[in-house]
Amino acid sequence: MTTPVAGLPISFSNDDAKANVCAKAQSSINALASLVKSIIKNSHTNDHLTSTLKQFAACDQQLVLAQDHINKIEHTCQHLMFQSDILRLDTQELGQIQQTLTSMKLEDH
Repeated sequence: MTTPVAGLPISFSNDDAKANVCAKAQSSINALASLVKSIIKNSHTNDHLTSTLKQFAACDQQLVLAQDHINKIEHTCQHLMFQSDILRLDTQELGQIQQTLTSMKLEDH
């Protein structure tokens, strides 16, 4: 190492320059490693996002199918309610017919 002369800028020896270059190279390697880790992490994140979106799309399709089934069930329920009302009215009419027949039999005797 050379000794600086008073009043002159500090000079470095060849060993100091090598050490400085090595330190910068190590810093660059560390930065590159950090970049690679970040890229790998982001690519996994992208994979997770892709799989999550696929699952969401599948769930969305299942919701559409479930809604179709619910609509069919509601339609069937309305149809059954209509049939139930018709049966109730028919049953009431049968009761009235029975009463009429009963009263006709009593009047004959």
